[in-house]
Amino acid sequence: MARKKEDIAARYNELCDLILRYNRHYYELSAPLVDDAEYDRLMAELADIESKHPELRREDSPAAKVGGFASATFSEVPHDPPMLSLGNIFTEEELADFDTRCRKASGDGLLYSMELKYDGLAVEVVYEKGRLKQGSTRGNGEVGEDVTRNLATIRAVPHALTGAAPEYLSVRGEVFMRHGEFERLNRARAEKDEPAFANPRNAASGSLRQLDPSVTAERSLDAVFYAVGRVSDDLPMPDQRALFETLPTLGIPVSPQAAVGSLEEIREYYSHWLENRHTLDFDIDGIVIKVNDFALRGRMGVTSKAPRWSVAWKFPAREAVTGLESVDFQVGRTGIITPVANLHPINIGGVIVKRATLHNFKEVERLDVRIGDKIKIIRAGDVIPKVIEVVRHDGAARGDEILPPKQCPSCGEELRQEDIYLRCVNPSCESKRLEALKFFVSKDGMDIEFFGPELVARLYEAGRLSTIADFYKITKDALMGLERMGDKLADKVIESINARRRVPLSRFLQSLGIRNVGGHVASVIAAQVRSLDRLYGMTRDELMEIREVGPGVAESVYGYFQDGKNRDLVEDMLASGLVVEEEEAVAPADNPVNGKTFVVTGTLTRYSRQEAEEMIRKLGGRAAGSVSGKTDYLLAGESPGSKLDKARALGVKVISEVEFITMIGKGPDE
Repeated sequence: MARKKEDIAARYNELCDLILRYNRHYYELSAPLVDDAEYDRLMAELADIESKHPELRREDSPAAKVGGFASATFSEVPHDPPMLSLGNIFTEEELADFDTRCRKASGDGLLYSMELKYDGLAVEVVYEKGRLKQGSTRGNGEVGEDVTRNLATIRAVPHALTGAAPEYLSVRGEVFMRHGEFERLNRARAEKDEPAFANPRNAASGSLRQLDPSVTAERSLDAVFYAVGRVSDDLPMPDQRALFETLPTLGIPVSPQAAVGSLEEIREYYSHWLENRHTLDFDIDGIVIKVNDFALRGRMGVTSKAPRWSVAWKFPAREAVTGLESVDFQVGRTGIITPVANLHPINIGGVIVKRATLHNFKEVERLDVRIGDKIKIIRAGDVIPKVIEVVRHDGAARGDEILPPKQCPSCGEELRQEDIYLRCVNPSCESKRLEALKFFVSKDGMDIEFFGPELVARLYEAGRLSTIADFYKITKDALMGLERMGDKLADKVIESINARRRVPLSRFLQSLGIRNVGGHVASVIAAQVRSLDRLYGMTRDELMEIREVGPGVAESVYGYFQDGKNRDLVEDMLASGLVVEEEEAVAPADNPVNGKTFVVTGTLTRYSRQEAEEMIRKLGGRAAGSVSGKTDYLLAGESPGSKLDKARALGVKVISEVEFITMIGKGPDE
């Protein structure tokens, strides 16, 4: 149904007012109300309305402006020529369109410069007779703020140029804050009970716009430069490549990651930094693409807002703001109740997100999140959506509080408060049983291939799966009775079950989903106990004699195997053909793996990643999922991905599969 003209006009005016408000908070107050992705979405909607309905365009339209306004706190500085912003692209198709436009003006042999898009604050610095004369923020592009004294405190901004400096030179760049300084600053603010900065960009902006330059000096800002505004003399700079070669000879820092290349090299550059931005100690939100040749830029010209010869190719957002529509209460396999936010669908990093975890009710209380709030979502590790912040809008009415349930939403049993968690303790709870089944076949459990959560749920609902023992009783006929189950897939499922009919004690123990018993603890216990029969008869005290086993773990393991229903379940699995193999004897404490933390990545040739991790645990090491400063070794196979780059950046020792085999003194079949 076509929208009414009055509705379109109302939405247009709403967008203008909203974006102008956001601009003021972003450019003047250094306190953004929305993230870049949401801002870009609103600007795109505004531009679309203006293109279809030019008669609605307002004189103060934010689509015709570069940014915000110069603050009255600092004196005004005009920019000559104006400091334009960049148009944004987000897809390969938009890149191709940009390239087509550029080729129409250039012909063949077109080269582009490629730079990281620093997430900081745009500035201009003016030198006269080789000396620092003035520094300013971008402001609205035509007029900025005089922050000369503050810029002079930044080490990367030279007070005097070196080499053959021109009579007059204005350069443009970005002031930013590195991650280490950002963390140090927020720790210091926490000690003073001052609010933390949300991100390094906000911290950099707030630091540069301090009235007291000594405050700026204390915060160790950094800067890089990427453009010349005006120059009095002819410098040997016919293109961007020459600019990046010339500025450092004057003592002006440029981005070391800048490059020049073809359209295909742009794609490679983008993909590389999208994958490896975590290796940088500063934030970027995309790359900047420019026609390399300055003469061609002059022929292509600019619009009132942006150059025609340059765009920013933005990374998919890892954070986004959306509305909280409702909250469900999810029951986990151990009975923990997790509040889950139902969201207005939002694209985060190329994935449509509709739900996100709220962790627990203590976190709900801390965030003071309510139904109808605008909330910030992050895909943790670019995978798991989590609610991290409530975005407050001035004067906005608040919705209903989110109150913890008193009864289990699945079985109706009264919930028990345990530390920060609400827990259902009913052993017959349907949701707990289903989640336990899903866990059993997962990678953290038995790791039964082709047995995803959906298939488990379908079998459970069909009455063909009730306990974990039933996995070893499933027939092909039972599978073929399900919708969307073909003959080949059914064969693969049965084969994957059969492949897990013989497992070591450690794998079996971690698959049971016993509270407090993860992969590492299971390996530690199995290496000492060695057999399932012995584990059956162990007391709490005997369990606590095992290294790394405390009272909580001992109570959980003892309680599980002393429960008659659990013992019957295990015996049922054994009777259905499961063989729990004895664990190898505990390794000597002086082996090179003992006490070390490993991360396994890439494709190994002699054994699977899971087998390598089990070996590490048996030898007293830890098998972690992600690289950090606490990682001792990265075991890298073929196609290791981003973990290899992160390990190198952190100085973590990287070893090959052959080196690992030499370290442990045996191969997988020994």
